[in-house]
Amino acid sequence: MARLSAKAKQRLYSNLEKYARSGMGMGKALESLLGQPRLTSSERGIYQGMLDSLERGRSIGEALGDSSDAITPLESEVVSAAESGGRLERGFAHLAEYFLRSLVTRRRILKGLTYPLVLLHLAIPVSTLAVTATRQFAFDGNEAPGFTAAFIDTGKWVLLGYLVAILLVLWCLFLFRLARRSAGVDRGLNLVPLLGSARRWVAMERFTQVFEIFLLSGRKISDSLEGAGNASGSGQLRAAGAKGAKRIQEGETLSEALYSSASAYPADFLKGMTVAEESGQLDRELEEWSRFYSESAREAMEQVAEWTPKLFYWAVLVFVAFLVIRAALSYRDLLMRLVEGDL
Repeated sequence: MARLSAKAKQRLYSNLEKYARSGMGMGKALESLLGQPRLTSSERGIYQGMLDSLERGRSIGEALGDSSDAITPLESEVVSAAESGGRLERGFAHLAEYFLRSLVTRRRILKGLTYPLVLLHLAIPVSTLAVTATRQFAFDGNEAPGFTAAFIDTGKWVLLGYLVAILLVLWCLFLFRLARRSAGVDRGLNLVPLLGSARRWVAMERFTQVFEIFLLSGRKISDSLEGAGNASGSGQLRAAGAKGAKRIQEGETLSEALYSSASAYPADFLKGMTVAEESGQLDRELEEWSRFYSESAREAMEQVAEWTPKLFYWAVLVFVAFLVIRAALSYRDLLMRLVEGDL
């Protein structure tokens, strides 16, 4: 599967947002982008793929999804929703902002992980050297393990650790994708400290933005609710949106439909939407909630960037302490054998 970095996607959607805001047709915009120098092969493939799909009569959201495997269904859904609501530039702007936050968060995490990773990779060979050296003092004829064997054995455990870490990352990515459509998985991930809050606020930001776009374009409330849920990237909001849309079609009010899946939405949001519906201020209410959740998402991702390296650093310190104690115990055993004359 093709991959595109957060930095590349931020640049991609930022470029598309500028052209969409200018009012230039997307076909001409893509031709202009293809004429720019220093495009990567992935970017050129996406622009060309979108242009080819548009010429076949596909919508912009569909063309984006067809252009490359690097484009996730979530990104295509957000653009399709914004296009359907007549606010295409809002969809591109949201994705550009989202990937910019992801890029900044990732950079801060990697920068914070540098020192504990260096400490870990120094502590492992040093402790192995110390333990192996103390075990060499065996003058009773018993052969002690050599340095080469000890370091090979340690290297195997380090590689196993890397393998476990890679499998864990792949498993998490699988769960994140599954959570876009599974309410149960989404609910479980939202319970994870730090990460859960960031996921929830980003989903609510996207939900309120798309809901507002649909309302401003004159779409029916039921279609707006279901479309916002589909574009949210949250399995809970997707299921709640579909359920709520069906209830509205059956004659219930928006607030009744929202409260039918109250666990999917924050309590304050439900109360605010109820008052806004009764006062006829839904579009203004959604705009305010969109700004609020955008700020909440930014703060939550900053906390993830701040605390992830700290938690990893503390875990490394605990492991290094274990290595130090292990080396100290090995040295103690050596002294005990010297005193007891067992060497």
